Amino acid sequence: MILTLTPNPCVDKTIFLPELKVGTFMRSERYTCIPGGKGTNVSRAVKALGRATKAMVIVGGHSGAHVVEMIEQQDGVECIPVRVASPTRTITTVLEETIHRQTAFFEPGSKITPGEVQHIVETFRQAVQGAKVVTFNGTVPDPILNGLYRQLIPIAKDAGAITILDSHGASFALGLEAAPYMIKPNVAETEELVGFRLDTMEAKWKAVTHFHGRGVELVVLSLGKDGALVSRGAERFHITPPAIEEVNPVGSGDALVAGFAIGLAENMPLTEMATLGVAAGTANAMSWDIGHFTREEVDAVRAQILVQSA
Repeated sequence: MILTLTPNPCVDKTIFLPELKVGTFMRSERYTCIPGGKGTNVSRAVKALGRATKAMVIVGGHSGAHVVEMIEQQDGVECIPVRVASPTRTITTVLEETIHRQTAFFEPGSKITPGEVQHIVETFRQAVQGAKVVTFNGTVPDPILNGLYRQLIPIAKDAGAITILDSHGASFALGLEAAPYMIKPNVAETEELVGFRLDTMEAKWKAVTHFHGRGVELVVLSLGKDGALVSRGAERFHITPPAIEEVNPVGSGDALVAGFAIGLAENMPLTEMATLGVAAGTANAMSWDIGHFTREEVDAVRAQILVQSA
């Protein structure tokens, strides 16, 4: 089983319009609504790839109950909610279909009390039992949780789980102190942490080496449409997906994490799990709905992926 943790989930609503006219009242004929947040995206992708997953989320209020309902009923994923008093945020995206432009409105995340922090930790301690892989996903809703990943990663390790950290900012920097098994930063997130520009391939590999020096065994540096740099032990390679007609790249990094999580849970060779992850991320970008690709689409992309040793 693959357990995902999303401290800052959301009700993720998209409104489709021909054109956004600021300062007017606009009526839409179509909208979508899904449980948002990086870990929920990972669980959705794991489920799409036919594996077992549970999604732990920190939720509050009616919007939080809606997130739980969508995870369980819409996505068909077992949910482990940690309920807090402050309501879960909603993210509303307006997609202008004529020019394919997105405008997103982000509400603030939940406020968390010290007592709720302890409840989160204790719920996780129970949830992690039996998990082969645990993914720690995204930012936290309140600065009081900046050290959450640093606190939970050792608990997951003690339970025998492989740990994957995919975050940025303070929660990522502090989480690194617990030496997760795998990380998946993108270029911007890496530059923020290492303090130098990743404008050459040499600089990118230097950053990868930096993370190994911090105790991370598997580093996956996401390069967006250019694939990823993958490094573990003596194995180092640049993996590149085929060119596609991109519809919506949101959630592609999470689908990539899902592929690696499956690979680690099933002890796949590194190149096999990497091609699965990159193919899932690419397939995700080929449609609007996050994580709603098929295994046949992933297999078709996977056959066209290029792996170049570094």
